[in-house]
Amino acid sequence: MYCRRTEGIVATDMAGSPVHLTKPVLLLAELYRRLDPVFCRVMWSSLDFGNFSGTADASGGFFRGSSTTSAKKALQNRGVMPCTCAEIISATQDGDKFVSSTGVQFSQVTLVGLIRSVNESATRIDYEIDDYTGPSVLVKQFVDDDDSPADSGSGRKLREFTYVRVYGHVRSFQGDINVVAFKVFPVTDFNEITCHIMETIYARMLHAKAASSQTKGDVTTKDSAVNMVTNIRGLTALQSQVLSCVRAALDDNGVTVSQICEKLRGVPEKQIRDDLDFLSAEGHVYSTVDDNHFRVTER
Repeated sequence: MYCRRTEGIVATDMAGSPVHLTKPVLLLAELYRRLDPVFCRVMWSSLDFGNFSGTADASGGFFRGSSTTSAKKALQNRGVMPCTCAEIISATQDGDKFVSSTGVQFSQVTLVGLIRSVNESATRIDYEIDDYTGPSVLVKQFVDDDDSPADSGSGRKLREFTYVRVYGHVRSFQGDINVVAFKVFPVTDFNEITCHIMETIYARMLHAKAASSQTKGDVTTKDSAVNMVTNIRGLTALQSQVLSCVRAALDDNGVTVSQICEKLRGVPEKQIRDDLDFLSAEGHVYSTVDDNHFRVTER
């Protein structure tokens, strides 16, 4: 297993001041590496953990449903998967998807790590991201002419030894796996590092049980299980409703703010726009033809 000494690691904050990683962060990273492979079937729910066919309920049990046609088929994800560099590097390509060593399919990921190096060209910025779980991952962020420093998702070159959160698509070129980012944000609260590691560990353990249930022919269909995971991800009830409205859009340009207001009668337009900004910053949705049209990132 890939491992290295992590004591004495120093990062920098946005002002360039050195920040020593706390022992809990390093211990969590070590715990992540030591997790038994049995607990490595990670996917997000149909809202935030992908479209996984088995999900634990709040009591630790499972809802009975129809049996699957193949228990050995890789678990498919249609959302954003929380993961580490080690998972990305060790994944194998299967068409336009990637499969982890435990059989989980994914294409869009989010990770948190330290920028080890930065290479800038006219069209893109390349970041070498390291989260101390395995080899570094190359993150490619393409820069548009219209991007400005005020654009929090793109167009800003970040410095080395800055912690960032990345949302992007996993790609492979000449056998090398990398991530093409659609959003790269600096981490301003270092609790986010701990939160991301805990979130990944929890998702592994939660969906290990769900995978076991799938093998036995158990499939989740109840909304309460979906709502449980949604709450874990920190979405409010209204944010979940807004996300559902965006997901239901059939038009290639997505759903408009006015259409969401029509569905969620009584909710102020400003509140809906604020929730859309939050969902966009978290990587759940993105604007299309203008600031009034939105689609989910999983499509």
